[in-house]
Amino acid sequence: MVSVGKLALVAVLVGLSAFGFRATIVPMSTTGIGKVLNEVSGRSPDGIVADLLGAPTPFKRVYTGSPQLDSILALLVSFFAALVDDHGAGWEVTAFYTWAMAQFVAGWTLLVLESRRSGNRGRIVSWIGIFGFFIQTLTWTFTVPLYLAIHLLTSPTANLASKNGKSVGDAARRSLVVYGWDLVLIPLAVTVAFIVPAIFMSIPSILDQTAATHYNLIAFWQVFPVWTTLIINVLSNVFHYSLGEISPKDAEGKPTTPGKGFLTAVSSVYRFGLTASVVTHVPILLVSLLPASLRSTLISTFPDYASLLSQVTFARTFVPLPPSAAPTINPADYAPGDLAAPITHFLQYDLYVGTGALLLWALYINLTTPGRSAVKSIGTFAFWTIAGGPAAGAFALLWDRDEVVKEGESNARKRK
Repeated sequence: MVSVGKLALVAVLVGLSAFGFRATIVPMSTTGIGKVLNEVSGRSPDGIVADLLGAPTPFKRVYTGSPQLDSILALLVSFFAALVDDHGAGWEVTAFYTWAMAQFVAGWTLLVLESRRSGNRGRIVSWIGIFGFFIQTLTWTFTVPLYLAIHLLTSPTANLASKNGKSVGDAARRSLVVYGWDLVLIPLAVTVAFIVPAIFMSIPSILDQTAATHYNLIAFWQVFPVWTTLIINVLSNVFHYSLGEISPKDAEGKPTTPGKGFLTAVSSVYRFGLTASVVTHVPILLVSLLPASLRSTLISTFPDYASLLSQVTFARTFVPLPPSAAPTINPADYAPGDLAAPITHFLQYDLYVGTGALLLWALYINLTTPGRSAVKSIGTFAFWTIAGGPAAGAFALLWDRDEVVKEGESNARKRK
């Protein structure tokens, strides 16, 4: 039977999905940004086709030869090109974009990890590539809360308590395990499929990219869910059948029990996600929270960084306007820098709602796992969310939950 608490969280997640859609997709039809992107991507109902002001020209609209796929890709490419190529935007836009991409990659890594768990094989939540398609086309904020709601209702990893509710059964522990090669490949796949193309598309000066190359890289990144799952599926099968499955080893490389071996292997995935979020979150947050007196001193001491130090404040970088007051532009008369505000507003709600849902889900999963301390869970939640953002908080909570795999082996030895 589904608990009242779980049903309540499912309702909250569905509500967050609806709110996120309302705060991101809906305003595009009234802020002017939707009209600009449709014209640039060749999707305008008026038949108008235009280049993107401030971006490399000509804008590329054909990538695969399939009109349907190219139409979707051109729209997605125009959205991100409007942000990364908008040189009139301030440093606060660059800071938030960098922060958001790091939270995004960490959140995506966590979803991939969850989809590969033994208990989820063959279930709808294991189809992460398909959900990734919806993340890219229907937004992170709309798709992720729904994915997590489905997970809570269908996945055995969301219900680890035994019948007495006071312990975790052996079958439940086994449901958390991930194949060894998958754990090795997840950070590699995410780096190759997400991080590397994201860096290249965000900094067109790398390799002195032509307009076509720049847009090709943005288009390539859009399909990162496909590349991620393809790399893991293909290489994991190749390594499994050619080298065999990885034997469980401890942190020193010595043979150990399956539970300890899993925790050692999965720790690399958790460290990868935490590093991605923390190394961007900390410096950006610290600059945004500088006291006015210290900020003035730093501006005087480092005049070359005056614009960065003056523009990257907490309010300008992280605080969005209400959904009903989204920034607007005039599609017929916009200037460089104008597109950044409505797109950043979109991304703020996209990341806050979607990744906030991930954090709530992880907190629930941790708190409902037998043997977890509510005080410790709340402490983990608070510390890592402050240190690395909501994605880091979710990572740390799930890492703590996975400790039950090792605890089960300890209990088994005691019974012997």
